[in-house]
Amino acid sequence: MRALSRIAAVAVAGAALYFAGIVNSIILEHPGRGGVGVVVLAIAAAITILLVALIGTGRGDAVAPIPGRTWFLRATWGFVCLMALVSFGWLVGMPRQHSLDWTPYHNDAIALNECAARLVLQGRDPYTDLDVFVCYQSLGIGADRTTPLRQGAFADVPIYPSDDQMDRVWDERVSGIGTNEEFVWRPSYPALSFLLLVPAVALGLDTNYVYVACLLLAMALVVARAPRTLRPFFLTALLGAASLAAFTVGGSSDLLYALPLVVAWMYRDRKWAAVPLGIALATKQIAWFFAPFWIIAVITERGWRAAARDTAIAAGVFALTNLPFIVHDAQAWVAGILTPLAEPMFARGAGLIFLFTNGGLPLLPVIAYSAAEAIAGIICLVVAWRMRKTSPELGAVLAIVPLFFAWRSLFSYFFLLPLFALAGIARMPLGELAFEKARKLGGLTIFAAPSRS
Repeated sequence: MRALSRIAAVAVAGAALYFAGIVNSIILEHPGRGGVGVVVLAIAAAITILLVALIGTGRGDAVAPIPGRTWFLRATWGFVCLMALVSFGWLVGMPRQHSLDWTPYHNDAIALNECAARLVLQGRDPYTDLDVFVCYQSLGIGADRTTPLRQGAFADVPIYPSDDQMDRVWDERVSGIGTNEEFVWRPSYPALSFLLLVPAVALGLDTNYVYVACLLLAMALVVARAPRTLRPFFLTALLGAASLAAFTVGGSSDLLYALPLVVAWMYRDRKWAAVPLGIALATKQIAWFFAPFWIIAVITERGWRAAARDTAIAAGVFALTNLPFIVHDAQAWVAGILTPLAEPMFARGAGLIFLFTNGGLPLLPVIAYSAAEAIAGIICLVVAWRMRKTSPELGAVLAIVPLFFAWRSLFSYFFLLPLFALAGIARMPLGELAFEKARKLGGLTIFAAPSRS
């Protein structure tokens, strides 16, 4: 029953990402700590496992025999169940303070999006009117939750400014000394990144609950798309991939784009799937990396004409949701959404760049990492195209592979990959699981064994 192996493999990859993310956070807080190589290798291994899990069409895998001994599959599912309990712990512990300086604004994506939503409620344009210093003072946070830039007072900083350096410059700018060149101050994402938060902000809700709700809904949709007898295994695997729950609860706005992207990927055979794709594209730029792979999949299943029509619909959704800000000040809007490309960002991340920023290797020029990212992107597109019929779900993971080589390869780019992989597996024609065979193989879930009926 190869289906159980596929699903378990994704959960194991998610567990590897969970531990890699924890070590990554520790090293960023304490740069002298070891383990950089372990983080990079763990992420690379997780991506490799996910790609292997998506190879093939999956047809009939629910009843296909598994080569080798069954004890390994039994042990793997036992581990997955254990990691699922870890995810439960994160979800249950979400309402509590996790430290003395705990704040719901874990990073500048969450903080700036919240302030942008507040400005929208006041009838103002966040791309022109947002003041990062006023915003952060209102939220009770400081420079440690910003994105610094390699200019101004930080122009000569080789790797990344220290907390003391950022605090000093931040205090100077707050007190009116100098002009802010050092901190990203405007929303750096498309408009839906904050427009979708307007209702929650208007009600005074913690937007982190919105992100967690998006994750839970995405999980529910993946389970619903899966074959009925495999649903307990899918749900256990979604929780066993502990990176999903842990880093969403830990603070991530990425679920705003991930939810519509999951819907678009799973239902790309439907004409309306272009609408959630457009919503994802209008929420965060990382969704743009998935677009060509989604188009390849649509071409394979429904032809060039359908792909062209759906691409136009998705582009229309993107344009329509951003139109008010384009009309008001197109230059400010473009500067906002191109911030990750146009502004001089510091090298940062958990991918290959981690070996250079925290692993002791000499930092190369930006162009070297950009070239590696571009080459990886071309290779991934070629692979997706050549394997579009034999492995149509590979694009759900291949889309993110180039970012592993980027100048900025933040861990947030990778922790959702198990969700996308399971969305791909859920739409495979796996068939229905035979109860007796699954029991003998030792397929375990924390919910229930597959039904006899």
